[in-house]
Amino acid sequence: MGSVYRPGISLKRIWLCLIGLALLFSAHAQDATKDSSLFPDDLFLSEVNPLHGFGIFTFNTPFYIGAFKTKEQKFSVGYSFGNTWHPLSTIYYPQNMTARQTQETNALYITDRPAYFESEGISTQKKMFSTDGVLQDLSFTYLLQLADKGSFIFKLNTHFLSGGNFPLHYLASDKFIENIHTQFGTEDNFGRKLFPFNQAHLFYQDENGREISIDKGQSFLGTFDINFYRPIWQIERRTSYFSLQGGAHLTLPLNKYYPKVAGGISAGLLFRQRITPRFYTDWAADCSFSNYSLVSLGKAPNLIDRDIRIYAKSYIAFNLVSKSDRTFCFGLVCNYQDSYLKGNIFNVTQDNYRDLGISFLKAGDNWDGTTVSKTPRLSKLTAASMYYFSLKPYFFWGLKGKYSDLIFTICEDYPLVNNAPDVQFGFQLTRILGKVSK
Repeated sequence: MGSVYRPGISLKRIWLCLIGLALLFSAHAQDATKDSSLFPDDLFLSEVNPLHGFGIFTFNTPFYIGAFKTKEQKFSVGYSFGNTWHPLSTIYYPQNMTARQTQETNALYITDRPAYFESEGISTQKKMFSTDGVLQDLSFTYLLQLADKGSFIFKLNTHFLSGGNFPLHYLASDKFIENIHTQFGTEDNFGRKLFPFNQAHLFYQDENGREISIDKGQSFLGTFDINFYRPIWQIERRTSYFSLQGGAHLTLPLNKYYPKVAGGISAGLLFRQRITPRFYTDWAADCSFSNYSLVSLGKAPNLIDRDIRIYAKSYIAFNLVSKSDRTFCFGLVCNYQDSYLKGNIFNVTQDNYRDLGISFLKAGDNWDGTTVSKTPRLSKLTAASMYYFSLKPYFFWGLKGKYSDLIFTICEDYPLVNNAPDVQFGFQLTRILGKVSK
């Protein structure tokens, strides 16, 4: 078994201090003159990345489209929380199989393969992981707009794992989700009722015994992200606007769970169409490519086996402008991410794995202090959360004013799910600090 890092210093005081700084900056925000053009200011959404139990330690970019017209400073506080539920799963990687054994392995159902490996005397390597609880993200972002020279986004991510007892988290709690399943879906669709509600734990162990283990009530730092965006092409007409931008990104680990420096590049585009003087629509998209390990700052578990991962977001928004120049917006962001481990399974059942075997919890097994009475339904989603691509829709709505923006988000899986997270809520408050001094 590998060593497990369990930080002894709570981050609650850090959270309070950073929130205090955000409020202080907001109180001293300076006036800023808005451009009268069709696209005077940037689009920025920080809470549209899935709160995957281990994906929080890896490369993630905000959704950002720059106007590149003003020199301003902004500060943003984002908070999101989501339910994660993946009963313990073990993945077996057979070593040195013959052609016959490979064919016979892939003809078997995934849960029958570990017994086959044993009967054939095939040596295996193993990965194990599970997640449970309400995972929270509290982020602090500083935006530096330098007009046509580009924009910097510096983002600090902190996290907290809880069981879901707090009233704010009720809509993402096990109890609420299972009430919905009972009323409108399949009774205990994921097997949550086999275990006590409001438990929390994140666990991952790679084939070398290196672990990530996070317990209920634990707060921890995630990453510090540095993003730079620069305009490539912009066309503005009386009722329409089109832009193309490029980006460079760096993710610095602030934790000992996954000390890997990641980086990548991106491209984004926006088309804005004015329908009436006070109503316009936005269509936008971005795509990025990342390498998960530019520099290693310590021993980390093998969490990603793709040299390059692809990320993409699509964005559609409808904007209504009041006579006082406040904008009410609502729309949808779809977030796509490649799987963490090779072997995408592009099928509805999410169990068409090849060249490996998987064992789920079964009757008599023990997980998180509870003896299992039967195999939880849809346990295959545990493995799918690492092998299956992530596709998440985020509905957002909010109000944009002269000095500040407030945006709310809610995410729920498509029918093709990996349950990471099951449901996620968030909000983002952005405040102008003032102009950048020349």
